[in-house]
Amino acid sequence: MKRIAILLLLSGVFALAEEVTLTKSAVLRADRSMVSLKAGTVVELISRDDKFLKVQHGKLTGTIPAASIAGAAAEVAKKEAAESTPPPAAPVRKAGTLYGKAVEKAKENAAKHDRNIVKPADQILQ
Repeated sequence: MKRIAILLLLSGVFALAEEVTLTKSAVLRADRSMVSLKAGTVVELISRDDKFLKVQHGKLTGTIPAASIAGAAAEVAKKEAAESTPPPAAPVRKAGTLYGKAVEKAKENAAKHDRNIVKPADQILQ
């Protein structure tokens, strides 16, 4: 009786498998074998993961990259875009040597000097 229940359960799982067409070439990695699948190959999709899809091709059951099908590639791209945020700006690094401090001081003085210069062209245009 247990065997029949297990067989029915397994047949139900494979009946729910969805057929998908690969948009990119992929390598099907099974337990002890690898098979190269060309774009346009129809496989049965058993389950999905973030990066991999579990598929069945003929008698082989294994995994392929999720980017191998168009729908999964779009989902992966959306997740990456949502997760990718620009890194925070690096903090300003202060000089540690006397020479570096002198250079920083000179840059600050030059910036102050440029702000204090009277620019008649700016005053006329305003």
